[in-house]
Amino acid sequence: MKAKQMLLSLTILTICFFTHAQDKLHCVYEDCDYQTGELVYLFGHQVQLREAPTPEGKVLKTLPIGAHMVVLEKHENSWRYKGIDSHYYKVDYKGLEGYVLGGLLALERKTIRGVSHFFGRAKVGEQDHLLIRTPQADGSFTEKSLRLGNPQFYLSTLGRKGLPDIDGVLLVDYVSEGCGSEGGGIYLFQQEGKLHTVARLSQVSDAGAYYHWEEFIFPDDAHGVAGKIRYKKEVGEFYDEVAEWQKKSTETKLVVLSTDTLGLAQQ
Repeated sequence: MKAKQMLLSLTILTICFFTHAQDKLHCVYEDCDYQTGELVYLFGHQVQLREAPTPEGKVLKTLPIGAHMVVLEKHENSWRYKGIDSHYYKVDYKGLEGYVLGGLLALERKTIRGVSHFFGRAKVGEQDHLLIRTPQADGSFTEKSLRLGNPQFYLSTLGRKGLPDIDGVLLVDYVSEGCGSEGGGIYLFQQEGKLHTVARLSQVSDAGAYYHWEEFIFPDDAHGVAGKIRYKKEVGEFYDEVAEWQKKSTETKLVVLSTDTLGLAQQ
């Protein structure tokens, strides 16, 4: 039993490694801070590039959401923004050097069929949120807030996955730090330039005790069904590792994407 569980864990880690080889890990630790030489984009709008790393520093220029710049260094000064303490960063904007609060920099930019989305963090009490801002043609932006089940995640664009009526799929893919912590993630579909939250799938395990695994199988995945999304859930409990007694239940459904509401209807 232990050997089988270890093999399963190694297989999952290998899949995750290759899946996210080109993606950036987002977390609350210093390892996930912006790095010197990194190209970054503004999550904030009408952001003031300042001469000094303080709220009172002289304003050198006011910049719009999506403006890009290069990180020069992280400063020890910090300021609270949307419930999170953020450091100031010295940046280079088209040859002009100044300071920007880290919370006003996008975690990342993702583009789906020509539409750019910028991501930021917020904290309300003890609850982490992912904020998604999408600039509009008139210079404004829309904002979407998602409750996070795990503060460590990747942001991945998956293409259309064989679904002809959408622009593409965005996945907030949780990274489980240990046994019993939340894995899985949030699926968003873009249609006509707008992101819709479609589903939250959970993947939790506690070695030697239980596991709960949900996944989507899209039309262009192995074992996919044309025009439909397969939803699979497997729940298992281990009663005795030595005797290899376990209780397992598997549930598989075919679900259809409704292009009117972007909801998932069971079939």
